[in-house]
Amino acid sequence: MDFVSHDDDTITEMLKVIGVNKIEDLFKDIPKDLIINGLNLPEGLSEPDVLKKMKEIGKKNTISTNSFLGAGCYFHYIPTIVDFIISRSEFYTSYTPYQAEASQGYLQAIYEYQSVISRLTQMDIANASMYDGSTALAEAAIMASIITRKNQIIILEGVHPEYIEVVKTYCWGQDITFKIVALDKIGNELNQEIAAVLFQSPNFFGDVEDVSVLVKEIREKSPNCLIIQCMTDPTCLGILKPPGETDIDIFVAEGQSFGISPSFGGPGLGIFTAKKKFLRKIPGRLVGKTKEINGEREGFLLTLQAREQHIRREKASSNICTNQALCSLSALIYIISLGKTGLREIATQNIQKAHYVKNKLHDIPGYEILNTKPTYNEFIVKCPNVDSLIQECKKLNLLAPFSLSKYYPNMRDVVLVCVTESNSLESIEKFIKASEAAIKNKEGCV
Repeated sequence: MDFVSHDDDTITEMLKVIGVNKIEDLFKDIPKDLIINGLNLPEGLSEPDVLKKMKEIGKKNTISTNSFLGAGCYFHYIPTIVDFIISRSEFYTSYTPYQAEASQGYLQAIYEYQSVISRLTQMDIANASMYDGSTALAEAAIMASIITRKNQIIILEGVHPEYIEVVKTYCWGQDITFKIVALDKIGNELNQEIAAVLFQSPNFFGDVEDVSVLVKEIREKSPNCLIIQCMTDPTCLGILKPPGETDIDIFVAEGQSFGISPSFGGPGLGIFTAKKKFLRKIPGRLVGKTKEINGEREGFLLTLQAREQHIRREKASSNICTNQALCSLSALIYIISLGKTGLREIATQNIQKAHYVKNKLHDIPGYEILNTKPTYNEFIVKCPNVDSLIQECKKLNLLAPFSLSKYYPNMRDVVLVCVTESNSLESIEKFIKASEAAIKNKEGCV
């Protein structure tokens, strides 16, 4: 969108209308030591020169031909229809649909999103989306504490480290204590004072947990606590058992994989679902369908909302202020365009291609696959030289796997490899070549 600045006459007129003598008076409440006196900016340019300059800056970006980096943000095929629909002005310029009579189109889109997510997850209800997967998990922890009136939660190992940090922050503000527990030690930690158990499957390392067995163990030893499952890549629901079939109380996920480009790490989409009995405690908002009082025409409206802006402050269970409407629309169009068979095909290719790369790396001397459970599209590998592998990937214009030493210092030479349906056979062969070259570099340094 082109920018045309105000001229001096327009600025003078605006200041006169609001009763201010000069622009600086608008900022008189800001401490003077915080005000910057001038910016080191170049002279103004014409529009053609600005465009030329921006293109030159853009060329500095490294655009990888293919990615083997996952860890919570994924490259997937996005049908062309997704960007076409969300680029329509009635969608991308819309704000929160407080006025139902003026927002029926967007309200229906959100309602359909809720319906699709509920059907996909087999959970009773889905809200109108949240900021991202991490805040959805944190809100779920708070919700569980409010429902059970207990302030202790357990987080199982394998939850995304960044999600854990967000949950920590939320819990600190609510005086909720938490403990990170290994999966095989969960039985020793369960008691009647636990509000919820939070776990991820497929987890951060790609492992697919036996959710039914885990839920059964928790129910037997702590029947009143809530069980919360999260996912970072819910495309796996095209082939894995949905959470609604395993007696999960609250299910949350990062919906970025549903038609949203990874871009520079955002935006995300917080998927939030729950059992029907928790309807009035769910954070965010729900869009409902209704009929006229004196007629049969159907309409859509914002209904239950837990935010303090809409109800008595002391009764509020959440401070979530908005939803990712444009992102949820992307997810809706993505899921509808793929359909049941399409999403199953996406999930199948993720499993098959990741398994193929896993076997190829296993055959290279010096590489060790560390996963002992079935995996989805990610797995962890011990490498001879992580830095060399990353450099070799860069040489071949590949986005390298994630080095786990960032979060786990004891995993110095371990990477998290991600393979999705977007990885071509050519890119996979390049990655295997880079992995082999990293071995030679290691040998050359010895």
